[in-house]
Amino acid sequence: QWFASADIARQASNLQALRQFVQSQSADALAERLWDWAENDRDLMAELKAWSAEHSAAGDPKALRSAIATLLRDRSGFLDWRESGAYAHRAAKVLPMLRPWLQRDPAQLRGLCEHALRCAYKVAEHADDSNGEIGGLLQNLMDLLTEALRASPPPAAWVEHWFALMQADPWGLWDEKSILAAAGPAVRARHAEQALADWKDWQRRHPATAPAGVPAQPVRRYDPERSQLRRRYLDSLALQDDPLALRDAMADSAQQVHEFCELVALCEEQGWFREALQWAEAGLRQHPGDWRCEDDLLRCYERDGWDEEALALWRRRLQARPDVPTYQAVLAAAERAKCDRARYRDELFAWAEQREQKELEAARKRPRTHAAGESALRSIDVRVCWLLADAVPQQALALVRQPGNGCRLDK
Repeated sequence: QWFASADIARQASNLQALRQFVQSQSADALAERLWDWAENDRDLMAELKAWSAEHSAAGDPKALRSAIATLLRDRSGFLDWRESGAYAHRAAKVLPMLRPWLQRDPAQLRGLCEHALRCAYKVAEHADDSNGEIGGLLQNLMDLLTEALRASPPPAAWVEHWFALMQADPWGLWDEKSILAAAGPAVRARHAEQALADWKDWQRRHPATAPAGVPAQPVRRYDPERSQLRRRYLDSLALQDDPLALRDAMADSAQQVHEFCELVALCEEQGWFREALQWAEAGLRQHPGDWRCEDDLLRCYERDGWDEEALALWRRRLQARPDVPTYQAVLAAAERAKCDRARYRDELFAWAEQREQKELEAARKRPRTHAAGESALRSIDVRVCWLLADAVPQQALALVRQPGNGCRLDK
């Protein structure tokens, strides 16, 4: 410990001596030495440029724009994940250059942030940002832009600049709701007009009805343009605090699974439980077998007292996947539907046994993969798991010991 303390003291003394040596040099000597180092170190040169730009462009927006472009430019063509981190570290020096403008001139800051984002987008298009460092820089610039909007709401015409900026974003990082909340009523009104026009234009170009004689088919393939325009339109309606208009717009265009689920959720939030049930049923009709639509419908059935319908749906789920949680949910649903639990449980075990028999017969018809003279075993995994879940291990053990049965519980 004494040696360690002595070593620390010696290092501190050496650093102090070195600092005194540096402070004793002339400004010209230090400047020449700094320049020599910067010419051989890319990161140091970038810091030197940022320092110079921050000093020279402190009160000149035009000069600051030029400094931002220089600082955020990258001529390598592509950045791998290591280079992306170095670039993000260097580019982040633009933030302290911008922040003073929040107090000085928020409207000017808005334009400077837009300029910085466009410069960074050009690099982001050709970068591997696996560690998210460039994305973090972009988010910081967007946050600063949001503060500028809140401090000085722009005119309605700014929406056009914003849409163009979002179009230039290669990664789609914008949180439109946050921007709208900060930008003020004029921007929100123009945004709502533009969102409605864009969505109606998409619908015009993609009519929902098929030509005469051809049955209309729901769109199941993901369309990023449709998703973006629809979401933008619905978000604008949500900001108008008109849930009826929002419901009608969602219902008019619901096609994807998540769109039906969002519609059901809206109806439930507003207490429109009958409509929630109707749209949950419509979602499952449109997407049969989808577990998210089934979850919505089960929730509506169980809330509204449709116990027999809920039981039927749980039973279909059990037939598709007879695991323990579904088995227990089926028994609970059977009790709510006024079924005798013990009798219904016996019915489930009889069904499981029949299922095993069918699987066994199918296995016997397939080419044998077991040793010669060895017969196929009945797989009783499902019944054993159910018995263990019912806390009757002796019955499970007796079933396993029956000749011809096979069980694997490591699945």
